[in-house]
Amino acid sequence: MNERTLRKRLNRMTVVVIAVSIMIIAGGSVVSFHLRGILQNALTRQMESNTEQYKINIQRQIEGDLQTLNTLACFLQFGKMDTDGFMRGLLASKQYTEFDRMGYFDTSGRGINVTVDSMIEDELSLEDMDENVQAVVKDAWCGENGISKIYHPRGTEKNVFAYAVPVYSGEEIAGALVAGVGAETFEELLQDRTILKGQGYIHLISDNGTILVRSEDGVVEEKTENIYEGDYIAPQEQERIRKAMAAGEACASEFTYRDMTYQILLEPLEINGWYLFSVQMAQSVNSSIYQFMTSMRSLTVAVLLALLLFIFYGYRQIYRSNHRLIRSAWYDPVTGACNMARFEQDASEIIEGTQEYSLIAMNVRQFKFFNEIFGSRKGDQLLCRIKEAIESHIKDGEYFCRSTDDLFYILLRDTDRKVIRGRLEEMTAEISGYVVSNNGSYQIMLYCGGVIGTDVKDEEPSVQKSMTHVKFALNTARQSLKKSIWFYDTRLHEDEILENYVESHMATALEREEFHMYLQPKVDLGTGKVCGAEALVRWIPEDGKMIYPGQFIPVFESNGFCAELDMYMVEKVCAQIRSWIEQGKKPLPLSVNQSKLLFYEADYIDKLKALLEKYRVPASLITLEILEGLAMENIEELNERIFRLTRMGFRISMDDFGSGYSSLNTLASLKINELKIDREFLLRLQNPKEDYRRQLIIMNKVVELTKDLQIQTVVEGVETEEDEGLVREMGCDQGQGYYYSRPVSAEKFSEIYV
Repeated sequence: MNERTLRKRLNRMTVVVIAVSIMIIAGGSVVSFHLRGILQNALTRQMESNTEQYKINIQRQIEGDLQTLNTLACFLQFGKMDTDGFMRGLLASKQYTEFDRMGYFDTSGRGINVTVDSMIEDELSLEDMDENVQAVVKDAWCGENGISKIYHPRGTEKNVFAYAVPVYSGEEIAGALVAGVGAETFEELLQDRTILKGQGYIHLISDNGTILVRSEDGVVEEKTENIYEGDYIAPQEQERIRKAMAAGEACASEFTYRDMTYQILLEPLEINGWYLFSVQMAQSVNSSIYQFMTSMRSLTVAVLLALLLFIFYGYRQIYRSNHRLIRSAWYDPVTGACNMARFEQDASEIIEGTQEYSLIAMNVRQFKFFNEIFGSRKGDQLLCRIKEAIESHIKDGEYFCRSTDDLFYILLRDTDRKVIRGRLEEMTAEISGYVVSNNGSYQIMLYCGGVIGTDVKDEEPSVQKSMTHVKFALNTARQSLKKSIWFYDTRLHEDEILENYVESHMATALEREEFHMYLQPKVDLGTGKVCGAEALVRWIPEDGKMIYPGQFIPVFESNGFCAELDMYMVEKVCAQIRSWIEQGKKPLPLSVNQSKLLFYEADYIDKLKALLEKYRVPASLITLEILEGLAMENIEELNERIFRLTRMGFRISMDDFGSGYSSLNTLASLKINELKIDREFLLRLQNPKEDYRRQLIIMNKVVELTKDLQIQTVVEGVETEEDEGLVREMGCDQGQGYYYSRPVSAEKFSEIYV
């Protein structure tokens, strides 16, 4: 049996067992849920009934007390009784009630008070009384019976509350009769065990959860002052209770205390925001239901355990296989970091949902040379080191990955450039401290490109857009040797837009002949006359806004379009020479740049031959300029190509000599006709920091060598009269630069020089 067949059988078996397990779990869950619902409903109905009975008893007590106080108010005729008589009347009536104290306040706020120990106080001011008493007295002055919140009278720790009813003198309210009652009146009602049958307890609480009257039968041993104290009621349940009490509604809940579950019911009394807080054990309602539920759960667990044991081996095999697949699909095999696919999935949720992020790309400078010097094993170790360094600086909610080779992407949640730069500098410093070999002489250097979401503010953000931006910034950082961290900004965005325009319009521009040939004169330093010109390309779209070579040539070199453009320019040169011939003018030699991609194309020489035949121009009037970098790869092949071209009549020139390798061995090895000395030589001679004498000796020797090799010299960058005098004195053949003329259109060049 092969692995595929085994896996299929295991999958089928697992699916069947899982389906049965789900059915058993579902069935047990339905029964358990149904029984729990029955239990919950029964308990809720019972608690509502019990709590309602307590509520009725308390309301009856309050109504009875208010009725008694109203009856006493009917007998008080303050207007027909002196103060002493009134106080004696209050004292006598107090002896026949359960009130702790009684008093009277007229509408001016003056009053008297009789306490439980028959102490009489007169000449009292309502303003000196507790604010709760003041409130109910003022309600009574308005014709309403009132009951105050529970408070502590001065000089005692006893909890009391006050009643107040209006006292009339004829049709007018003359004052308010006040009675104070101890909170133990309610406590006696709450201790009535005949209602709960010993299966719970009940508190009187305020609307903020403060316990006003406590039952002695509470299950929570800690004497808390508020139902929210302690951690036995879950936070989410506390929040739900608060919302219900704020709305004046009843609320049912539950809590667990010492592994026992208790049901809660909060019932509003509709007086002063008071609530009855009823607690009852769930198991006490119907123990037979609980026993049946426990048996069902035990049976379900037993069946599931048997099934789990049955599928354990198959599941283990499937798990191992899936784990390998996941590692292969989501993780980099070298470093163990997330791969690009996983990173894009994680990053897209953040980038598409907020601008509060920064995306960073990190590269190692000259990583391919590191591998060549130390080997791929050391290279992999360095990559693992980079992964560990990044991982140690990553915060929760941030991601990173290894994309390809030495390229790492990091998604940070910071948007402050200073903070981001600081974090990246910490990472790169830690990586740079990696000791590659025992001598420790090799310095690891990194560069980073970054884009900040709040900077770009894309209307339709995506990972792909951010990747494009960050690659642009990374490329800028790679080209800059001074700054190792570069952020994508407005200037880079404009460059990116231009680069996108260049790539998307280059083919169309070639068809529409938007690439125009400009010519810059070459001057014979012996005669001072124009002896030729270099063909340079300028891109002028239909809108007339010129795009300069520095803006599009690098793009063409990277995407290979330079080969088509160079051949296009060769044809333009041939056409111009033919035009001069047909006009009866003596044509001047023209030189044109040839890129590496074009120079080594298999049919390159055939294309040139076809152009010469098409325009019927002599090849001797055309100089093909190549860069000296071509000579560093395969001199034999290059010489063979040069030999074939010179045999056709073309002249070959090495361009920008001195800007790159500047190897004198190149001159000895290549069969070229012309050497173009880069303007860097002249700039060094003009720089006071450079050793003028040494530079002058080198340049003289180069010119002397070219004469010995019968190679013509052209100096670029002649911009002043002093420059011209210097190169003429050294014996150079031709000069080219702004001193003579800037590049001009072919039409203007023809008018002036031909």
